Amino acid sequence: MKLYLDSADVTALTPLIRTGLFAGVTTNPLILRRAGLSQQDVGELVGSLTALGAAQVFVQTTGASVDRLVEEAREITSLGEHVVAKIPATRAGFAATRTLAGSGVPVLITAVYHARQALLARAAGAWGIAPYVGRMTDAGRGGLAQVAMMQRILHGSPTRVLAASIRSADVVCELAELDVHSVTISTAVADELFEDELTARAVEEFAAASRG
Repeated sequence: MKLYLDSADVTALTPLIRTGLFAGVTTNPLILRRAGLSQQDVGELVGSLTALGAAQVFVQTTGASVDRLVEEAREITSLGEHVVAKIPATRAGFAATRTLAGSGVPVLITAVYHARQALLARAAGAWGIAPYVGRMTDAGRGGLAQVAMMQRILHGSPTRVLAASIRSADVVCELAELDVHSVTISTAVADELFEDELTARAVEEFAAASRG
């Protein structure tokens, strides 16, 4: 499973990216706003993240029409071969993805809330889908069960699952058990992955023993 970081806060991202354990960073307009950024800051942000070592950066489109989505996605991916465009799972979004995929432009279909959207993403030739696990569960749809169904629908195709809206490190492990290709997590959940009280206690015991 590949681990991505879902944030645009360079200060919080820096120590995590530098571990070398995370494959890249995902963003969207809400995440940009929380970091005090806008779409106009994307180019500079991408440069900062790749300089830190992020191998991939995902940037979301904001248009509504097929033509505008295609145009935005091309602008986004022109920032570098390591940049992937995110397009929401709308009728226009799937149509734009089909056009982009036909010319080799990778697209991550985002805001996925139902397994039927995996069918459309596969037909469109999407690079991947980003199901919102926690939000699906909040809506009574059973996020993990939906992701398991998406996995079965996409089996044998190049379209992969990059799960998002993940609330805890335990959910990351459950998704790994489902053989999900990738997850994107907040910096808080990423920090939680590193924490274990029993490990911390053992390290303290080792340190005490080494001091005699």
